[in-house]
Amino acid sequence: MTEQPSLFLKKEWQNITVEYGLLESVGDFEFAMPKHAISVAFIPHDRVTWSVDGRKQTTALPAGSTFLYGDREFVWHHREKASEYVTLYLDPDYLKQIAIENDLSEETRLTHRVIFPDPTITQVAHWFKGELLNEGLGGNLFAESLKNLLTVHLLRNYCESGTPQKKLVVPGRALDAVKLKQIQDYIEEHLAEDMAIEDMAALVPMSQFHFARAFKAATGETPHKYLIQRRMERAKVLLTVTQLAIAEVAYRVGFSNQSHFTTHFRKATGVTPKDYRLQCS
Repeated sequence: MTEQPSLFLKKEWQNITVEYGLLESVGDFEFAMPKHAISVAFIPHDRVTWSVDGRKQTTALPAGSTFLYGDREFVWHHREKASEYVTLYLDPDYLKQIAIENDLSEETRLTHRVIFPDPTITQVAHWFKGELLNEGLGGNLFAESLKNLLTVHLLRNYCESGTPQKKLVVPGRALDAVKLKQIQDYIEEHLAEDMAIEDMAALVPMSQFHFARAFKAATGETPHKYLIQRRMERAKVLLTVTQLAIAEVAYRVGFSNQSHFTTHFRKATGVTPKDYRLQCS
């Protein structure tokens, strides 16, 4: 039979698509994985059967097992208990574009490798899983930061080409003072919006990939982390000098969900927005 997930979530960001699935049926089935994708399996198995290009194997499956499918045909055939997974589909053209921007071969592609541990990919998968389960509350900048982290990691460790390839070295040149001020002013003016790295990079102008690196080199923070810090500082002002409801404060600093805002605020200050307001009154 062809497997259908009992729970399936999917979200697309620029150049990356993320899927989360919970597969509860057991026994024999057919479940083909997409080429050029990356998957992480969260539940351990003593025995699973799978095939690559039609050749079947039966193995154990440790929790956190990572799969890089490359351009091979990978199909699941049998398992003895439920499975939970995240699949990340990074646009091959985007991967090639970043490779070319860093003087790597234009033939760069994701290699094929299955059932191995990779803490970085597993952590990225966990973060994206959280984004899907929470309806993308982290916003575009968070997703783009994860995409950039994944891209660098793949280019450094799991990509190949038809020609000898040098190791990726991410340039550390920082934004100059004028460009940094331009970006900082833009962030302050758009704190209530779901900003994207694409919009910031276009102001400079730079590619999104190099902008993220140049911004961190200049500020010591990723664009997403810097944005959260500025939102928290604006929230402190609004909580202190206005009587706006906390939900309205959350909205004015870019959070559509009050609970999500409270979580970030407590992490930044050690107290809830309500308690912070009381302390300042």
